[in-house]
Amino acid sequence: MSSVISRFLADLLAVALAGAAIKLMDDHLDYEADIAQGRPSLVHTLGSGAVLYALVFALIGCGINVRLVSPLVLAAYVVGMLKNPSEMLPLGLSAWMESALVAAVTWLLFGWRTTCVSVLLMAAVQLGDDLQDLAFDRAARCTNLARRLGRGEAILLCLIALLAAMILDRRTTLLVCLCAPLIEAASRVAECSRGGEIDVD
Repeated sequence: MSSVISRFLADLLAVALAGAAIKLMDDHLDYEADIAQGRPSLVHTLGSGAVLYALVFALIGCGINVRLVSPLVLAAYVVGMLKNPSEMLPLGLSAWMESALVAAVTWLLFGWRTTCVSVLLMAAVQLGDDLQDLAFDRAARCTNLARRLGRGEAILLCLIALLAAMILDRRTTLLVCLCAPLIEAASRVAECSRGGEIDVD
């Protein structure tokens, strides 16, 4: 019994580290928009070391359980690229093409079930984040999936994604559901430690 609990706690830590890495990379990619809008950002708090922290967190998480963490990080990329699917990226591919390519690689490396669960969970997390930021993004006219779909539709889609993930893999779904609010709360505390919103003056 103790070994089961210790394994669960280790995986919980691994998912938390993956979530921290994803949050840092998301804030890094959105930093210019956050500056323009005066929005809190972990990159503003941590400075140029934010990307290095993200890498360290992801690698430690993979060291704990690579088959759990890697698909989640890759799925976050897959979902994140779909914010602006037609955007052309540095490799010469559109965002949706890169998203499809990473999804295919994840499928080949970790199998269809793990890939589907990871994408569903990251989609649910993204929708939840967009719903939380809906009022702010609407006022700032920012790209937001919940804004595109509508509040009710986004909530429904988030619940469907969570339910589908739960059917496929209850354990991973539980781990992500436990870690996501903790990561969000920790990021808010870290952002407030530097005085809250970014000074745009």
